[in-house]
Amino acid sequence: MSAISAARPLALGVATGMRSQLGLAALAVAMRKGPRDVNTLVRKQVLASPVLKRTLMATAAGELVADKLPTTPSRLNRGPLLARLALGGVAGAVLGLAEERSVRAAVTGAALGTMGAGIGAYGGYHLRAALDKHTDIPDRYWAVAEDLTAIGLAAFAVATGDQAAAPEEDA
Repeated sequence: MSAISAARPLALGVATGMRSQLGLAALAVAMRKGPRDVNTLVRKQVLASPVLKRTLMATAAGELVADKLPTTPSRLNRGPLLARLALGGVAGAVLGLAEERSVRAAVTGAALGTMGAGIGAYGGYHLRAALDKHTDIPDRYWAVAEDLTAIGLAAFAVATGDQAAAPEEDA
């Protein structure tokens, strides 16, 4: 697995750790955007269902709102954390399988996605808490910055698949 191939499921896992519904939603959205490797694989899978795509997009959007509510439980509680790890692993496996079409790549992608989800969950939580504590900027603004970071990571993960197949220029 090349560095860019490994970075994709890791980045999608980090995004999923920050916003649990974002990884699978990004895969479902990417599937509609053209002839990418993710599109080819996912079109034949359950993520191809228009109802599931709309549901994933709605849950991801809902989570972006719910994250700012004071009643939202911590992502580091056992249930939410385990869900993020599992969803990160599933998203990473789909990317690994899409890129290399092998069980080994799917397992590697799952491991990277799970690891990334742990990094995103813990890192996002602790960085946001530290920024809230050490700046005069309210947490809700840091939450929006975290949303944008997670969306950017997810977009990178699902949009870079054709880069590896591009011919290299001779120097």
